Amino acid sequence: MLKWQSKEGYTKLLKDLVSIPSITNHDGEMFMAEHLYHTLSSLEYFTKNPDHLRHHPTPDGRKLITAFVQNDPSVKETIILLSHFDVVAVEDFGEWKHLAFRPDELTEKIIENKELLHPFVQDDLNSGEWLFGRGTMDMKAGVALHISMIEKAATGHFKGNVLMISVPDEEVHSAGMLAGVSVLRQLQEEYDVKYIACLNGEPSFTKFPGDTSPYMYTGSTGKILPGFLCYGKETHVGEPLAGMNGNAMAAEITRELEWNVDYVETFRDEATPVPANLIQKDLKDHYSVQIPHAAVTLFNLMLFNRPLSEITNMLINSAQKAASSLENRLYKKSQQVSKIIPFTPKKERIKVITFNELYEHAVEKYGQEELDRRENMLQTNNPNADERELTIQYVFELASLCRDLAPMTVLFYTPPFYPAVCSSDHPLIKHTTEKVVQHAQEKFNSNLVNVHYFSGLSDLSYIGFKGDARDLSSFTSNFPLLGSRYNIPFDDMREIDIPVINIGPLGKDAHQWTERLEINRVMDETHPLIVYAMETLFENSSKN
Repeated sequence: MLKWQSKEGYTKLLKDLVSIPSITNHDGEMFMAEHLYHTLSSLEYFTKNPDHLRHHPTPDGRKLITAFVQNDPSVKETIILLSHFDVVAVEDFGEWKHLAFRPDELTEKIIENKELLHPFVQDDLNSGEWLFGRGTMDMKAGVALHISMIEKAATGHFKGNVLMISVPDEEVHSAGMLAGVSVLRQLQEEYDVKYIACLNGEPSFTKFPGDTSPYMYTGSTGKILPGFLCYGKETHVGEPLAGMNGNAMAAEITRELEWNVDYVETFRDEATPVPANLIQKDLKDHYSVQIPHAAVTLFNLMLFNRPLSEITNMLINSAQKAASSLENRLYKKSQQVSKIIPFTPKKERIKVITFNELYEHAVEKYGQEELDRRENMLQTNNPNADERELTIQYVFELASLCRDLAPMTVLFYTPPFYPAVCSSDHPLIKHTTEKVVQHAQEKFNSNLVNVHYFSGLSDLSYIGFKGDARDLSSFTSNFPLLGSRYNIPFDDMREIDIPVINIGPLGKDAHQWTERLEINRVMDETHPLIVYAMETLFENSSKN
C-alpha cells in the first residue's frame, strides 16, 4: 500500500518533517537526517536493498542522505532529486516561537488572530487551505514531494533510475551540497549510471504581493561576496588631515557600489539586483582619540553570465574611482583649511590592489613560512569564527604587515560563492519545460511560468561548473580562505555537469513568520507535474 501518494498521506509526512526543528547549524539537522533515513527505510524497496539508502558525513560532522532506486540494473539513465532539509531560525515568530514547528496549532492560532495579518495573508486564509510553519514552504514540502517520488519509483513507475539527495546547511554556506557533489560523483561510478538531469524542489517564489502565478526554474542565480579592506594612515583626532580615515575610505566605496546599475546583468527578460552592502565597519577594537585608520565594507553581488575576471576588473575600477574621489575631496578640504591655519597641503594617493598582490608583497617581505604560520595561528585560535570575520582579520593582518603600501584599498572575496547555472537552452530541458508548461495549462488550467534563474539562491549552483580556469583564477587567487576553511569541489562539479530544473510547490513568505504552503495545490498540481516532468525527461533523454 502506497503511503505518500494521497493528500492525506503527503500532509502527514510533511507535518512530521516540519515538526523537527532542523535549524541550520543546530542539533535538529542531525535529528532530521536520522528521521529521513528512518522514513525512507520503511519502504520495502530499501528493506530489500539496504545499501541503496545511506548516510554520508560532511566534513564538519553533519549528515546528508541519499536514496537510490534502480528496478533494472541494465538501465543507466538516472534523475537526481535534490533538496535541503535545514531551515532558518524562528526568532521572527516572537511570542509564537514555540509553535513554529507545530503547523496545525500555529495555523489555528493564526486563523484566530487573522486581524494581525497583512490583507494579502488574510486573503489567502479565505481562499484556500494554507498550512503555516517554519519549513512548510522552504523547503520541507519539496523534501516530502521527493520522498513521494522515491516511493513511486520503487513501484517501477519510471523508465529510469531515481537518486534522491537531501542535504543540510543550504541556508548558510551550502556545506551539505558542497560535500554532496563528491558523493554524487562517487555514486555515479559505483552504480555505473548516467545522470541525465537534476530536479530541485525549491518552492515557487512569488514576485510581488498578491502574485498567484506558479513558477518553474531552469537555472539558479549566482552570488559572490566581494570585500574591500581600507587601510589608511593613523593620526590623532586633533590632526585629522594628517592621516587617512578608514571609515571615509569605506564609505566612499559604498557610495560608489551601492545601487550601481553597471553591475546589473540581464538575460532575456530577467535581471540581477543591484549590489547591496552587507557589512561596513571600522576595525578598532577599543576607544581612543586615534582615528579609525582601517575599515572594511562587503557587498552582495548577484551573477548570471558575466566572467569572474570581468567582475574583478569592474570592482577594481570602482575602488579606483572611489579612491580618486576621496583623494580630491581630502586635498580640497586641506586647501580650505590651509587658508585658516597656514600649512602646505599634500595630495595623498590611495593604492588599489587585490588580495593576491598584497599577499605576494607580504611573502616578499616576510617569507612564505611566516605567512603560513600566521594563517595557521589565526585559524587555530578562532575555530568557530564566522568565515567572513576570519577573512577580514586575515586581510587586516597582512595589510598591517605591509603598511608601507598604505593608504591602500584591498579587494578580496569571502564565502559563500554560488556559481550561476542555467539550462534553459539545453535541448532536453527546453523540450521538457515546454511540455510541462503545456501539460499544466491543459490538465490544470494553470499558467505555469518558466523562469531562467531562480532568484533565491539554491544548491543547483554546484551541480555543474563551466568556468574557464584562467577566468576562475582571478577570483580564487583573491579568496583568502579558499582551500583551507572553505572548499569548493570544482573538479567534481565539472564532472557532474548536467542540466537542471526546479519544480516546487507554491508557497509564500519564506523566512518570515507567515511562511505558508497551499496544501491542496501541492498534491492536485505540483505532484503530478513533477511526475510528468520526470516521465518526459526519461522518454526523451536518448533523443537529446
